[in-house]
Amino acid sequence: MKRAAIGTVLLLLAAGSLPARAAEVTVPLGARADKIEVLYTKQGPMALVGLLDEEALAVVDLTSKQIKSRTPLGIRPLVVRRIGATNVAAVGGPASGNLVLVDFEKQEVTRQIDLGSGIFDIAVDAERGRIVVTHPAADRISVVNPSTGQVRIFPMPGPPLAAAIQSANGNLLVTLGGSDPLGLAIVNLANGELLARLRSGATPEDMVLDLVHQQAVVLNSGSNDLTLVPLSATARTVRTVGLDWRPSRLVLSRDGRYAYVTSGESDRLQIVDLEAGQIVKSRPLGRLPTGIVLLEDDSLLVAEAGTQALRRITPESFAVSELPPLQPGSVAGVITDVAGKPITKGVLKVEGRTVPILPDGSFLISKLPAGKYLVDVQVPGFPAFSARLQAREGYVVTDEIRLPPRSQAEKVDGVGFIADVPQYSELLARTLVERLAGKEKTRKVILLNGPLGPHPEFVQLASTVRDLNLLDRDNRYTDDLEKLQTIGRSLGLRYIVVTQVQFTRGYNTQGDPIINTLLRFFVPVSLPNFSPNQLRSQAVAVVVDLQKVRSGDKAMLFKAEDRDDTGGPPLFEEAADGLFRLEVKRMAEQIDNQWKEKSPFIS
Repeated sequence: MKRAAIGTVLLLLAAGSLPARAAEVTVPLGARADKIEVLYTKQGPMALVGLLDEEALAVVDLTSKQIKSRTPLGIRPLVVRRIGATNVAAVGGPASGNLVLVDFEKQEVTRQIDLGSGIFDIAVDAERGRIVVTHPAADRISVVNPSTGQVRIFPMPGPPLAAAIQSANGNLLVTLGGSDPLGLAIVNLANGELLARLRSGATPEDMVLDLVHQQAVVLNSGSNDLTLVPLSATARTVRTVGLDWRPSRLVLSRDGRYAYVTSGESDRLQIVDLEAGQIVKSRPLGRLPTGIVLLEDDSLLVAEAGTQALRRITPESFAVSELPPLQPGSVAGVITDVAGKPITKGVLKVEGRTVPILPDGSFLISKLPAGKYLVDVQVPGFPAFSARLQAREGYVVTDEIRLPPRSQAEKVDGVGFIADVPQYSELLARTLVERLAGKEKTRKVILLNGPLGPHPEFVQLASTVRDLNLLDRDNRYTDDLEKLQTIGRSLGLRYIVVTQVQFTRGYNTQGDPIINTLLRFFVPVSLPNFSPNQLRSQAVAVVVDLQKVRSGDKAMLFKAEDRDDTGGPPLFEEAADGLFRLEVKRMAEQIDNQWKEKSPFIS
């Protein structure tokens, strides 16, 4: 429901007002580090740290504050993961396709597996004896058996970044880079099938599973926020928590109440109350903090790339009650109409306050606690409208709010189609428009966002549906329904149909048995333009009756699916694309037939 405001920093409150804290411990590394792992021995806690500049794995004794050993790797290690309760760690980095397995007790490399593309993250499923490795540059993941070195490769619908295993069923949660709002994928590791696409923010760079509340906490460095994604049917809906600074890595408190987020660009730790949905405190760290873990005594261990050290922070030094309260922020800006002309009068309502719009169209909301807000805009002659703004600690943030068109359509019975972001969704919408327009001769039927851009009537409203999050996990309408109702009133639409198509590529043993065996079970081979030869598609059309439905109502969904099992030789991309397009045409016919049996459009 929420998105980051587009802000310009005008005022930065200087840090340094923190009270005296308990002593903090730093351990010099002599090299930069990022993601870290901690294990517990009879001698005390040990940190496994990849030294980027030295191309080595260090074992750091956190009790004696000394580096116990260094093992040369031959790669720049970004991520380190211990394999279960063994003395073996899996290490990888983006500059090399080699997955390095290291016995850190014997200080020797036991195996190197060439995966052919740089590594961003590693997830360990010790119970099932496998490791999952993400390759953003290749849009794929590798599933590795660390005992035998066998590898399976599965393509992803985007650059895979952070990975985590659901212990109960062994499925993989993986974030996908970019600005696609469906940036969290659930994958069946038995066959690579894409089970679901869930909401996230832009560039979801890190992720932690919160087993207490059955949710994934996704850190989005591109949109400066956290996304809380429910993983059970009884959990609450997707929520977004805005951050003040671009985040790097995160870890959760033991009870899942707080998220501790490092920010490499601002040298700070941000403490987020996930229940309240806002930052509650922040404090300075050393230069360029990155990886962070929670130790058994509830202290935090942070890797600082700038100081080339590990910093251990005692609970007393970052406890919420011990830190000063966040300084409030302010949001200033201007209210304009669709032509960019300032609005001369009206009010804004937020958090029980009423703020006037000044004659030059400007406004100032002062002393606003850090966080994201839904602001009601009330301007004479304009329809009801809500905008999202973000306040940042100690800053004045500027933003512009553009109102929808002043005029409202006299006749409201048309049907508008909006395609969601995923590939082929627009083709489904366009095909359904053609079919419906052929039958609805007296009703306006338009494609709002087509292959050539927004429909002329929709141009001024296109930004309204940016980051649309229409349905929750139970397929009930969220408050974003208001966006569609604004569009309907302005364009004379009673119905809006939102379309989405998801597709997966599998392997079919009817193809070349040698190639398929190599791809599924052994070290990956290089095949140019190769795509699997088992293609599946699923389509959904959500028909929204804007005059009847309200936020919280169950959505009216029409679903269809199709597949192609071609067998034979491998498919090139052009052939796969053609088959997917044929599947979309067939699924559009299925949905159209459902509409013929029981039309959702009342005349």
